[in-house]
Amino acid sequence: MASSTPRRRENESITEEQMEHVRQDGNDSCPLLGEEESPATTDVRCHQIRDVRRIDNGALGCTKRSLAQRIRSRKNRFVQHVLVACHLIDPSRDLMFKQELSSNKVAIEKLTTIRNSVFAYSESIVSLSTAICCFTGNSARLQDGSQDALANVVVEGSNILECSLVFSDQVEKSVLAKIDHRIAELERVRSLITERAKLVVDVEYAERVLALEQQRGHVNRIAERKHALQVARLECEKATRIILEQLKFVHPNQDTDVFGLLQESVQLVAQFFRRGVDLVNSAVPCH
Repeated sequence: MASSTPRRRENESITEEQMEHVRQDGNDSCPLLGEEESPATTDVRCHQIRDVRRIDNGALGCTKRSLAQRIRSRKNRFVQHVLVACHLIDPSRDLMFKQELSSNKVAIEKLTTIRNSVFAYSESIVSLSTAICCFTGNSARLQDGSQDALANVVVEGSNILECSLVFSDQVEKSVLAKIDHRIAELERVRSLITERAKLVVDVEYAERVLALEQQRGHVNRIAERKHALQVARLECEKATRIILEQLKFVHPNQDTDVFGLLQESVQLVAQFFRRGVDLVNSAVPCH
């Protein structure tokens, strides 16, 4: 029981003086490590980031952690969240990525709305054309007249339906496929930001417990906590660079891309109706 007391005390709040010491790094909870901050005496240095694409492809992926390490990380994050909820420590200062996550969510919702609208319109075109096809078929059976003219009406009704199916297929393969790809990119960025937020909590936890050990003067524990903080910062730095690399491809011309997708959809709609008009005109005999 006595041995567990110091570990429980790690979760206690610290004074304003120690909190000010923790805040000295600035406004970002997990800044990119500069050259002067890079670990110099541990094995962590050999993992310095060189190529973000290689990381993203798995060449420099995160090392596998044991079950005990994963449980410990979840426990530490939970403790940090509880302290924030109890107003014993300040919440994360990671403002840039919080804003990015918010704008990412808005962009996904906007694209999803556009996709649903385009899909619904495509389906309505097919439904309208199906109704026209049924109408022309029924009219040909009920009316008396030239067999050739009635046959033409039935054929043109079928042609309009066929055109609508072609239109629907074009919308799905061009417009909807591009929107889906764009949404998938944004979803990936959101997932990366969410995972990075967990690493930020790891950094803040490591900073807090290091400050506690420095307050108590435990030399051996201080060295251990410094190493843990270096590792946490390095993992957070790696995640930050991966996200920034992804944003280079997702953000440029975002509004222009959406406008282009809408323009392409409008062109397909106009093409369908022009074909429909041509079919109707060809079915009407000239006098």
